[in-house]
Amino acid sequence: MSRSAFRVVVVAASLWAVPLLAGTLRDQAPVAAGTQTLGARLEAVRKAADLPAVAGASFRSAGVLEVAASGVRRAGDPVEVTTGDLWHVGSITKSFTSALIGTLVERKELAWTSTLGELFGAARARQFAGVTLIDLLSHRAGLPGNVPVSMNAHLSAAQAVVEQRKQIVDVLLGGDPASAPGDQYLYSNVGYVIAGAILEAKTGKPWEDLVRAEITGPLKLSSVGFGAPGAPGSLQQPRGHRHPGSPGSKLIPIEPPLADNAPFLGPAGTMHMTIGDLARWGQEHLRGERGTDGILRAATFRRLHMPPRTDATYAFGWVVRRDGDRRTIWHNGSNTLWYAIVAFDPEADLGVAIVTNGSIAAAGAIDAAAAAFLKSRPPAGASVWPF
Repeated sequence: MSRSAFRVVVVAASLWAVPLLAGTLRDQAPVAAGTQTLGARLEAVRKAADLPAVAGASFRSAGVLEVAASGVRRAGDPVEVTTGDLWHVGSITKSFTSALIGTLVERKELAWTSTLGELFGAARARQFAGVTLIDLLSHRAGLPGNVPVSMNAHLSAAQAVVEQRKQIVDVLLGGDPASAPGDQYLYSNVGYVIAGAILEAKTGKPWEDLVRAEITGPLKLSSVGFGAPGAPGSLQQPRGHRHPGSPGSKLIPIEPPLADNAPFLGPAGTMHMTIGDLARWGQEHLRGERGTDGILRAATFRRLHMPPRTDATYAFGWVVRRDGDRRTIWHNGSNTLWYAIVAFDPEADLGVAIVTNGSIAAAGAIDAAAAAFLKSRPPAGASVWPF
């Protein structure tokens, strides 16, 4: 797997004037030799890319190999990050939303082939009535990439987030499809907002509550939350940073709660967690891909990792890259202030999660480090400890 194997798949933020387009990533920082620990490699990347902080964790299906963090919570401040700090993971959130759909499929409350016409009614779904959950989760529904900025003017801050999502669904489904269902891959954050609204309509519970009840509770991912981590005026958690855009310019730390998208975008990408919990989530999928049941049956995990067409790479909240007989299953995310990636190689029984508060500009350096780690394949006898 080359170091440029990963492509940017991020939650586009209506609040940040930064273009977020899919494209091949370049090596932006040297990756240290494979004989070093993950922590040493990450520190080398942090220094080379001039990032405030980086954290990472490696894992196998049996447990976590290493957890490391280095750097500072806010550029220009000496307070250091810890392995227990919280990091925004952006569009990695989509893998949680698709897993929730999987739980309802297992309970026969939904089917992968359920259409928006069946779920919302033909009159409400309109021209999107034929879109299936397969189309929706694999970004082949013909939906726009993001909620129009003008939509914010029509949403009341007094509205519950569930009601906001209902309103957004009506507006989006009232538009014209960009392509026929299942036809073109068009990365769409609003598709996952609609998936969240489907879950809410089916269960009568907010998407956030479903995440806690169905995933983070059973897996004991106790750090998981929503929105930018931390509180204004207190540096108990790292700060995301905005990149001014010009070469050599300094990163600008952004204080919460202004450091994330609106809560209605939750199902597409507003989650935060510790690096250990992110690794544990990757481990759950690695175990499922290798045949072990967990919060979902192994067959359902594998379905989440299966693109809808042989020429496709995006599955359901996960991207699949093939290199001969080997596969890398991964997703990344950013609200432009943070960057995160989780990736695993099922055949090698190896995965890695890396995060930074150094803005989306760090994507190339972080992706290169993740790809290099998976390529190094530490010996199977390396010690693991249950997380």
